[in-house]
Amino acid sequence: MNSSPPTITSEEQEQILQTIEMFEVITQANPKDTQSLEILKEAYQRVGKDADSLKTARQLADVYVEQGQYSAAMLEYEALLQRQPGQPEVVAALAEVEEKLAKSGQLRGAAAGSHGGGIDFDLQGAADSGSLITTEQTLRVSGNGAGNEALASAIAAKLAGRSDGNDALARFLIQHKLVADEVVTSALERIESKNRSLKPNTIAGSLIDEVCRRGSVELDALLGGILDRAKFAYIPLEFYDVDRSVVKLLPEQLTLGRLIVPFDVISRTMMIAVANPFDALGKEAAQQLLDYNVQWHIAQPQAIYQVLAEVYRITL
Repeated sequence: MNSSPPTITSEEQEQILQTIEMFEVITQANPKDTQSLEILKEAYQRVGKDADSLKTARQLADVYVEQGQYSAAMLEYEALLQRQPGQPEVVAALAEVEEKLAKSGQLRGAAAGSHGGGIDFDLQGAADSGSLITTEQTLRVSGNGAGNEALASAIAAKLAGRSDGNDALARFLIQHKLVADEVVTSALERIESKNRSLKPNTIAGSLIDEVCRRGSVELDALLGGILDRAKFAYIPLEFYDVDRSVVKLLPEQLTLGRLIVPFDVISRTMMIAVANPFDALGKEAAQQLLDYNVQWHIAQPQAIYQVLAEVYRITL
């Protein structure tokens, strides 16, 4: 049955169909990308494409088995049997997975990987454990928002003066000879200077963008070189109809200040675009704030600038 569920508005359905089209391309190029398969499976189900959803779920389960992720595979096979009871191939596959888990002693806790509920942060206690975000109160951060002003201030204070990943990105570009050393060095100095003096409601600069301008480097070629060597996922964000409410699930210190932009939510997975995939601290902060699984994508800096400009009404 391929009818759309009644709870889906026409606008939501259009957005989900756009997501499906995009992730069909991604999974065709990389059929073992489990995160993308998970998103595609849920998207199909949201718009009533049950046959496609079941087919993708089976593909996802089989990939989990190939990768030795037997607990995740078992959950997928069990979910398939709930939707289509008695399927002999799925029953047989589930039995094989359970046997593997039993031999490894993991069967008893295998079903513990399901997701749900919010994430409680004892942010005061986090200081002792070396966690990134600290404050004097315990906050519950859910998928409905990024917290309050106190939390945003705490994030800003913890991130201030700490690595934004541009050093790591610069080393990567030089190490892999993607750009001349002197171009990377001068671009890094310029971006560090600019980002140190950011004013409120101002978009941070991107090292990739600066490198392209200074070195007359083609953006597509540079991104292609990064993707080939680092195996990051890419998203053509410029063609995506981004929901501004999703962007604002993270505070401005991460979106404007670090070019970390949530752009879609499918089931329990949030998709986030970044201009610098080497910003480990920024990504850690985002992950701690969100009660979602996160799938990271690199996007063109100009596409990220445009989204942020539209969401925060900033003139580029």
